[in-house]
Amino acid sequence: MTFFNIIDVKPENVDSLIHLCISPERRSDPLFIEGANIKRVWAYKSLEMFGGIAKMAIIDSKPVGLIQYQPRPKEKILEITCIFVPERQNHRKGIGKALLNALLEDAKKPKAFFWHERPLALVTGTFQVPGYYPQNEFYLRMGFKKVKEEDPNLLYYPLKEGYIYRPKEEKFIPQEEDKGKALIFYDPSCPFCVYFTEQIKNSISEAAPNLPISIINVFEKPEEAEKRGQVPYCVVNGKPITTFFMDKENFQKEVKEALK
Repeated sequence: MTFFNIIDVKPENVDSLIHLCISPERRSDPLFIEGANIKRVWAYKSLEMFGGIAKMAIIDSKPVGLIQYQPRPKEKILEITCIFVPERQNHRKGIGKALLNALLEDAKKPKAFFWHERPLALVTGTFQVPGYYPQNEFYLRMGFKKVKEEDPNLLYYPLKEGYIYRPKEEKFIPQEEDKGKALIFYDPSCPFCVYFTEQIKNSISEAAPNLPISIINVFEKPEEAEKRGQVPYCVVNGKPITTFFMDKENFQKEVKEALK
């Protein structure tokens, strides 16, 4: 049996959290160094605001897994943004389950940013990593429910009896100031943010070489996201781009269509 401890991320161990997020072969990449620095700023500010952003599993003084979350005070929920045990040698040891259970227990306590009440639910949007156990299946086994039957990846765990999570339906609100340029929105809580932003920027520049591009950190400038309602990761000429940027051909096709 493998013994591990679950600890809260504090200012003194933020670097350990970031270290866990980035694979060894990427840690010297300038884009990931910048992404790590951006996440570090987000982590310190979020800890000051909320007191907690993540928990880590520790084996023999070494961090081996994480669960990261962000309070959403307006909705009175905790959003799980990442759960990750990077090394395969630590899989099937109950680390992910222990991390989630620790967060569930912590979430049952009143929080100042929820008006000294506990959150209504934990919510997560899952994604699949090739070669890893499907995230949505893990959460469903842990008692999470689907928000919509047809969507296997948006899940929630109610903390109030009878509570049903219904995300606020928002539409994109086009802004006159967005015409004639591209906007890229990124979440600084992930050290991949700079790498992904660079990929998106390069792809847009290939499709529209002279198009000005603005990059917006949604944590530092939440008002920029809020005034546009349901904000996608990319807006071109005042129109939301829905194609995932890794589908380069169709992404660039949608960019060109938006400029017509």
